[in-house]
Amino acid sequence: MAAPVRVRVPPGAPPEPLPVQLLPCRIQHDGPAPVAAFLRARPGPDGDLWASFRGRRLGGRELPLPPGYTGSVLRGGEPGETPLGDTQAGSVTSVTVTGTFGAIMDWGGDAAPPPGRGLARALQWGPLAQSLHAPVTEDSEEEAEP
Repeated sequence: MAAPVRVRVPPGAPPEPLPVQLLPCRIQHDGPAPVAAFLRARPGPDGDLWASFRGRRLGGRELPLPPGYTGSVLRGGEPGETPLGDTQAGSVTSVTVTGTFGAIMDWGGDAAPPPGRGLARALQWGPLAQSLHAPVTEDSEEEAEP
């Protein structure tokens, strides 16, 4: 069983909206970065964006989150706390909300990610799950199967 996670929201002003990038590579850095200095996107045909990162061509597409959803950028707990994902019995991990986002910039190598695959397809599940789990009223036109 997974250890519980405590989410801290700093008091005061709400977390600022942040741009979120999903790159098709692994970068050995966690945290804020001057993305504009390394990833200069230019608009291309069909509304896609094109850039290069470390000499590699990238195609990107902005994917908005479904209506009613907001993404949260989280920073791991304090030093000495149980690492996130550790399954020690009774341990509680904490994370702090450092920002929010309403869209994800999805990048693909040499081409923009196809609209019906990967992250774009995963973002379709939220509204579908809401529809499946919505309460059914008695005046609904649908009839239950025997």
